[in-house]
Amino acid sequence: MALWPSLLSKTFSVLVFGFVVLNCIAVDKFGSHAQGVTPLLPLDEVQILQNISNKLNIRNWATINRTSCDSAQWKINGNEIESNVTCNCTFENGSVCHVTRIRVKRFNLNGVLPEELGDLPHLLEIDLTRNYISGTIPPRLAQLPNLQILSLIVNRLTGPIPPEIGNITTLEELVLEDNLLGGPLPPDLGNLTSLRRLLLSANNFTGTIPDTFGNLKNLNDFRIDGSELSGKIPDFIGNWTNITTLDLHGTSMEGPIPSNISLLKQLTTLRISDLKGSSSTFPDLKDMTKMEKLILRNCSLTGSIQEYLGNMADLDTLDLSFNKLTGQIPGALESLKKNIKFMFLNNNLLTGEVPAWILRSTKDLDLSYNNFTGSAEESCQQLPVNLVASHVSTGSNKISWCLNKDLVCTRKPQYHSLFINCGGSSETVGDNVYEDDTTAGGAADFASLSERWGYSSTGTYIGTDNGAYKATNSFGLNVTGE
Repeated sequence: MALWPSLLSKTFSVLVFGFVVLNCIAVDKFGSHAQGVTPLLPLDEVQILQNISNKLNIRNWATINRTSCDSAQWKINGNEIESNVTCNCTFENGSVCHVTRIRVKRFNLNGVLPEELGDLPHLLEIDLTRNYISGTIPPRLAQLPNLQILSLIVNRLTGPIPPEIGNITTLEELVLEDNLLGGPLPPDLGNLTSLRRLLLSANNFTGTIPDTFGNLKNLNDFRIDGSELSGKIPDFIGNWTNITTLDLHGTSMEGPIPSNISLLKQLTTLRISDLKGSSSTFPDLKDMTKMEKLILRNCSLTGSIQEYLGNMADLDTLDLSFNKLTGQIPGALESLKKNIKFMFLNNNLLTGEVPAWILRSTKDLDLSYNNFTGSAEESCQQLPVNLVASHVSTGSNKISWCLNKDLVCTRKPQYHSLFINCGGSSETVGDNVYEDDTTAGGAADFASLSERWGYSSTGTYIGTDNGAYKATNSFGLNVTGE
C-alpha cells in the first residue's frame, strides 16, 4: 500500500483587526512641498477610499480625510501583516496628494473586490494578498494607466479574468494564485509585454495557453500549476529566455516537452508533471547549470537519466518519479550529494546496483518500485532512503521481502478488516482495535508498523522544506447505540 502526501500549495494566517496607513512622499522635484502648505487629497479620492473601505468591510480603518496623507499615523507592519496606503504629494508644488499604492495583506478582509479601485488613476500597486475577498475582478481596473502590480493571491475571487486586464500595458506583475477563477485564459494578456511575473496557479482555468503569450518575452516567473489547462505545452515557451521559474505541474496538458526548452538557460526552477500523451525522451537541459529544483514527474519520459544532471551544482530537489526511465543511476549524480535535499527516482525501470553513496546518504532519497539487482541490504529503509519494492529477485540475489519488486504478503492472509487511528496511538472501541499511526513520516519513507499494515510515502511540499507529514490526532470517536 502506497500513500503519497498531497502538495500543500499555500497557508496563511488570519487576523481579526485592520488599519490603513497613509504614507506620503511629500517632496516635490526640489525636495519638499511648499513651506507651510499641508498637502491634501482631492475630495473624490477621499470618497473613493471610503467606498473601498466599506466594500472590503474594514471596520477598524481610521477616518480618512483630506489630510490623511500628511499625518501618516496608522501604519501597521507586523509579522507578515501589512496595511499601507502610499501617497505621492509632489503635485502642484507639494499641495496635492494622490494615492499610488494600496497594500492590505493578511487582514481577514471578507468583502467584494471594489470596482472603485479603478477610479484612482495614479495607482501603481494593488496588493490585497491573503484575505477572504470574493466577487469577480472588475473590468474597471483597466482604467488604471500606470498600474504595475496587481496581487490578489489567496482570496475567493470567482469568474474569468476580464480581457480588459490586457489593456493595462504597464503591468509588471499579475499575481492571481489560489483563487476560484475559471474559464479560458484571455488572449489579451499577451499584450502585457512588460510582465515579469504571471502567477495563475491553483485556479480552475480551462482550455489552452493562448498563442499570444509567446509575446511575453520579459517573463521571469510563470506559474499555471494546479489547473485544468489542456493541449500541448506550446513551443513558444522558447521565447521566454529570461525566465527563471516555470511551473506547469498538475495540469491536464500533453507532452512532449518542447525541444526548444533548451533555450531557457536562466531557469532555476522547472516543474512539469502529469503530462498526457505518448512517451518521449529526456529533454535537453544540459545548459541549465543554475537549476535548483527540477521536477519532471509522471511525464512519460523514456531512456536513461542524463549524466549532465551532475553538473547542476546548486540542485537541491530532483524528481524524476513515475516515468519509464531505464538503465543505471549515473555515477555523475554523486556530485549532487553536497546540496541535494530531495531526490525521487521511484516508480521507474532503473536497473543495476544502488550506488553506495545513496545507501549512505542522510538526505531524503526515494528509489522504491524499480528493477535494481545485486543488493545485499536487509532493510527497505536505509536511513531516509526508501527502497521498498525496488529490486528484482533472482536465484543468486537473495533479498528481504520488502525489497522485492513483486511485493506480496509474507503469509496466508489472516485478517478481514483493518482499523487505523490515523495520526494517533492505538485505541480500542468495542471489539475493534485501532492500530497506532505515530511515526513522523517523511518525504521518502517506508514503515512496516505491524504484521497487519505498513505504508510507503513519497513527495515533498512546494514552498517549504519543513512541512509536517503527520497530522496529530487525539482520539475522539464516540460510539452510541444498543
